[in-house]
Amino acid sequence: MVNDLSLFSDNEELQEVATSEIRYLLMPALLGYFTLKRTTQDRYNVITKAKVYYRDFLRLCKLYGITQIELATETEHNENTDARVTPAGRTPPDLLAMSNIREQKIERYKKQKQTEDKLKELYSEVQKSHVDDEVKRDYYTTLLKKWVNTSLDEIDSISMELPILEHMAKVKGQNKVTQPPGKDRQKQPFHPFIITKTQLQKQVFGAGYPGLPTYTVEEFYENKVKEGDFPAPDQCLHSKPSNQEQTKTEAPEDQDEEETAEALQKARDWDDWKDDHRRGWGNRQNMG
Repeated sequence: MVNDLSLFSDNEELQEVATSEIRYLLMPALLGYFTLKRTTQDRYNVITKAKVYYRDFLRLCKLYGITQIELATETEHNENTDARVTPAGRTPPDLLAMSNIREQKIERYKKQKQTEDKLKELYSEVQKSHVDDEVKRDYYTTLLKKWVNTSLDEIDSISMELPILEHMAKVKGQNKVTQPPGKDRQKQPFHPFIITKTQLQKQVFGAGYPGLPTYTVEEFYENKVKEGDFPAPDQCLHSKPSNQEQTKTEAPEDQDEEETAEALQKARDWDDWKDDHRRGWGNRQNMG
């Protein structure tokens, strides 16, 4: 709507813009802010669109003299980003460029704190019933300066995130592992069939049920091996039992020996006890 009404022009200055229309300069920055809040769309497309909004806002602010920050081109900005984030295999980052970027961020942070404090004071003045036009202009201009710093920070964050998303998309494209043919095939509907032990039984049952396929055990197993459901016989022969399986088979034998020895000792103890304690030597029911 702002573009359709042509509220702003590249040939005019901020003093020529009406006080009630200055706030509409914030539209691109707000669009960028709320675009970043979207979570239902592709993240790469979201941050790319938000970056366009923020850059358009900074361009307008530069044209109207709200800020003197020179907006870098996409190529220059990507080079500055590469100086901070160096992927594996590249040369070490430029420490001088990183130091300059750090100093700029510190200076921007200090200005942002001053701008926010000034905004709080102006906001209380704007809420009054009678407000001077100059106070309103000062408030909107300060609000624009605050969003200039916010836009610069957001653009830096987006430029740091874009290479990561591009790398993730490239890795996902390279790591698409194709499934084995046995797993990738479409599941076939189940059809009844007859399994027999011998070829002779196959001929007998096949004659009685001509509509049903009949297989011997060997033929059924060979079909399952071809479909990839069962392992081949060679694989079964060469596969060695694991240590756990060996211990499971050896454990019952040791356990039987231990139980036999315990039962034998218990029987001997019982015989010795009976020798020392004759039948009837126990309780005589108080009969003396």
